[in-house]
Amino acid sequence: MNKGSVKIGLFEVFTLTLLFELGTALVVNLGMESGKDAWLSILIGDCIGLFVFVGYAFLYRRYPKLPLTGYTRKLLGKYIGAVVSVLYIILFINLAGRDLRDGSTMLVMATMHRTPLFIISVLMILSCAYVLHKGVEVLARTSLIFGVIVLIIGIFCTILLVLSGSIDINRLLPVMENGIRPVLSAVVHQNFMFPFGEMISFTMLMPYLSNRKKGPWVIGATVFLSGLLLSFTMALNISVLGADIAKRSPLPLMPTISKISISDFIQRVDILVVMVLIIGVFFKMAVFFAAALVGLSELFNLPYRKMVYPVSLIILFTSMLDARSFTEHLQEGGKLLYTVYPFFMLLFPAILILLSFIRGHRSPPRSG
Repeated sequence: MNKGSVKIGLFEVFTLTLLFELGTALVVNLGMESGKDAWLSILIGDCIGLFVFVGYAFLYRRYPKLPLTGYTRKLLGKYIGAVVSVLYIILFINLAGRDLRDGSTMLVMATMHRTPLFIISVLMILSCAYVLHKGVEVLARTSLIFGVIVLIIGIFCTILLVLSGSIDINRLLPVMENGIRPVLSAVVHQNFMFPFGEMISFTMLMPYLSNRKKGPWVIGATVFLSGLLLSFTMALNISVLGADIAKRSPLPLMPTISKISISDFIQRVDILVVMVLIIGVFFKMAVFFAAALVGLSELFNLPYRKMVYPVSLIILFTSMLDARSFTEHLQEGGKLLYTVYPFFMLLFPAILILLSFIRGHRSPPRSG
């Protein structure tokens, strides 16, 4: 990919980051391991994730023209760096496949009960591949339109829930009834890595920012904002459904929105949740997809567009072969969040930051 011809503006990176962070996290029972304090565990995970992103931004400022796979080889050496870069590409493909499986299964569960899972997955990955074939800049510009749509839907549904009288704040009380331990457990097992730790994928896209100084600040502010929105959404789910129902429901936002009923005139607006789900899955999968393509193009010096459809096939079959059932898929994902992903989202970046810091402050050799 030619970095000089691809530029992502500040508004575009704002909406792209927002849609990526909301993604599937907006509709699932995020952080419900801590019960009615799920909203609090999301906020804590958001703050930790923002701190980790500062490390990613540090590496970007040191190597503004290189993606993660580029400065990995520069800091770890040609061969070790190449191995780590390949592992990151595999990670991005795996994450794209898992999001494709998430989105396809949730659509089948929500509305398309008789549609084969494979057909939905094919349509979603082909639409994603088509946009990425046009370029990362097209993906970023597309996010401007859909970002506005998602925000309007969110504001509209919140107003309707307030008017319908379905919200009971008392369902959120008392705060930390069982202490801080369940909250921290939810942060460690889910709310830090998903979705905030997944911002590692943006290390592949930040070299294409049009404004290198303000770009990381915009991304960081958007990560914090998305955490507030996710926390608010989960608090809304609990205040409408109660903690027990929200925890048992795989898509708690659907029954929450279905509670909207104003004078028997405005009803059945849960189709808006399906729209948000499709948009969120598309952009989250597309960012991981784009990160894998950028890594392949940079590492192996291959044409970007020629790899789009072969990689899309790999993502499709990775998604279909990921697990035998959605329950098994969720269980595997839950284990990966605190066993495998921290190596890629915490350990390796920390090593790179340390090496970069040492190299930057190493004293020059004396002459003679």
